[in-house]
Amino acid sequence: MWKRISLFLLTTALAYGIDYSVHFIGLDDAAALKTVKSASFLTTLKKQAPVSLNALRSRAESDIPDIIKALHSRGYYEATVNIRIEEEEGQAQIFVMIQSGPVYLIQDLNIEVFSEGAPLICAALTPKALGITLGKPAITTDILEGEQRALALLGECGYPLAIIEKQEMIADYKTKQFSIHVKIDAGPLSKFGATSVTGDETIKRKLFDNKISWKEDEFYDTRLVEKTQKKLLDTTLFSSVVITHDPEHDSKGALPMRIDVAESKHKSINFGASYQTFFGPGLTFGWENRNVMGMGRRLSLQGDVTAKNHTGTATFFVPDFWKIDQDYVFQAQAMQESILAYHQRDYSVTNRVERRIGVAYRVSIGLRLERMIVGKSVKDGTFSLCEIPLYFRWSSANNLLNPTKGATLEYKAVPSFNFNNTERFYLYNAVTYSFYFPVIGNEFLVLAQQIIFDSILSTHLDAVPVPKRVLGGSDQELRGYRYHTVSPLDGHKPIGGRSGIFYTFETRFRLSKTIGLVPFFDLGSVYLTSLPKWHEKWYKSVGMGFRYFTFLGPLRLDVAFPLDKRKHIDSTYRILVSIGQTF
Repeated sequence: MWKRISLFLLTTALAYGIDYSVHFIGLDDAAALKTVKSASFLTTLKKQAPVSLNALRSRAESDIPDIIKALHSRGYYEATVNIRIEEEEGQAQIFVMIQSGPVYLIQDLNIEVFSEGAPLICAALTPKALGITLGKPAITTDILEGEQRALALLGECGYPLAIIEKQEMIADYKTKQFSIHVKIDAGPLSKFGATSVTGDETIKRKLFDNKISWKEDEFYDTRLVEKTQKKLLDTTLFSSVVITHDPEHDSKGALPMRIDVAESKHKSINFGASYQTFFGPGLTFGWENRNVMGMGRRLSLQGDVTAKNHTGTATFFVPDFWKIDQDYVFQAQAMQESILAYHQRDYSVTNRVERRIGVAYRVSIGLRLERMIVGKSVKDGTFSLCEIPLYFRWSSANNLLNPTKGATLEYKAVPSFNFNNTERFYLYNAVTYSFYFPVIGNEFLVLAQQIIFDSILSTHLDAVPVPKRVLGGSDQELRGYRYHTVSPLDGHKPIGGRSGIFYTFETRFRLSKTIGLVPFFDLGSVYLTSLPKWHEKWYKSVGMGFRYFTFLGPLRLDVAFPLDKRKHIDSTYRILVSIGQTF
C-alpha cells in the first residue's frame, strides 16, 4: 500500500513539471521576434512543462534549428542562437541570446515564363504586381506569396495550368543582397469548355446558366470563376459551391468546367426580438421559401409587432428578371403606427425593378399604390397615393454591415400624386452621403460620417400627408430625440417639414475581436420650407454605442442623450438595438 502511495505522490510531482520563463535577447525586430516566438517550442509548449531539468535542456537545444529557420525567413541569414538556462528556487530562467547579423535585402527579381517552350508575355509580372519591393528584406513568406500571385495572374489571362518549374535564391555575402530567379511553365493557352453541374437536386439548370460569368470558348480567367462562385453563394441556395476544371484539355483544346454544389434548406421560419425606449419591446416573425419554381425566386411573409407599430409584409422576389443582374420585387404591406406626430393605417402594393451595374452601382424604379388613413395629427385625412420611387446608389465601402473604409452615395426621388386631389402633387428628394476613414490599423479606429439632406417640392405643406413629411429623430439621425418628433411644433404636436438636414459623426473603436465602442454626435434640424434655413435652431444629441461582433455582423446597442431636450416630448435618454453599424 505504501508503495502505491509513494508512486502516486511521485507521479503527481512529476505531472507539475518544471516552471520556467523565457527571455529573448538581442533581437530588436518586432515582426521577426513574433515569428521566432511562434516557432519556438519553449513558448508554444510552455503550458506543457517538462518533467525534469534535462528534459527542459533537450527542449531548449532542439529549439535552436527552428529559431534559426525563423530568422532566415525574415531575412537574417547570418543569425546565430545560443541558449543559457539558470535555475533559482525551483524555477528555471531561459535566456535565448540572438545575434541576428545583417538583414539581407532583395536586389533583383527575375521571372521567366514559357508556354510549351515558347516565351510568353501576357501578364505584368513586375515586383510591384507581385507584392515584392526591391531593396526590402528578403522575407520568405512575401517571396512565396509573390510566386503564387504570379500563378494567379497567369490564370487570369488564359493559363490556369501554370506551375513553378524552378526557383533560385542567390545570396551575395559581400553586399548582403538576394537575387531571385523563378522559371514558370505556363502550360498551354486554355479556354473555357463545357460546364457540368452536380448536386443540383431541386434547382433548374437555367439558374446556373444565369450565374455563370464566363462563356464557352472564351479564354480562361480565374476572376470569372471566383465571380461565379460568389454569385451562386449569394443566392443562399447552397451551403457550398466548388468550381474546378479538368486537368487536361478536351478534343477542342478547352478545359471542361465542373460546378459541385450542396443545396441548403430552402424554407425557413424566423423569430426575433428587439427593444427601443420609444417603441418598447418588439417581436418579429416570418416564413420564407427561397427556391420557388426551382429558380431561386423568394416568397416571404414577415410580421413585426411593437407597442407603437404593427406591420405585415408579403414579398415576392424574382432574380435576373428579363436580364442578368436585374431583379423584380413585388411587395404588399399593411401597417399601423401610432406615434406623437400621427396615428396611421396604411395599405400599399409596390412593384419595383432593381438593376446592379458592376459592383459599385445600383438603380431601381417602381410603382407604388397606397391607401393611407391619418388621424391624431395636425392634418388628418384619407389619402390615395400613386408614387414612382426612383433610387440610385454608388458605393466603394468594403462591407455592408461593418464598413471600415470607402464611401456610399444614395439618392432617392419619389414623385407622388394624390388621387383625392389632383392638384396635390409633390416630389420627395433625399441625398445621403456616408464616408469611412480608418485612422489606426484597418479596424481599431475608424472615423465614420454621414450627412442626409431631405427636400420636398410642393405648392404648399398641406399637399403632403403628415407621415410623408420630413420628421427627424430615428435610429440613424438625432438618436437622442423622440421618434419622428424633430420638426416645427403646433403646441406639442410635430407638424413635419418640407426639408431637413442631418449630420452624424462616429468614432468606432474595435477594442478586441468581439467588442467595440462607438462614441457619437448627431446634429440636425427640420424646416417648413423646401430648402433649409440655416439660421434656425439646430438640435444636437450625443451618446455611446456598444458593438458585439459576430459572423453575421456587429450587434448594435446605442444609448443616446438629447442636448436640447424639449419638455413633455423628449426623455432623458433613448436605447436602440439592431444588427449592423448605424450607417
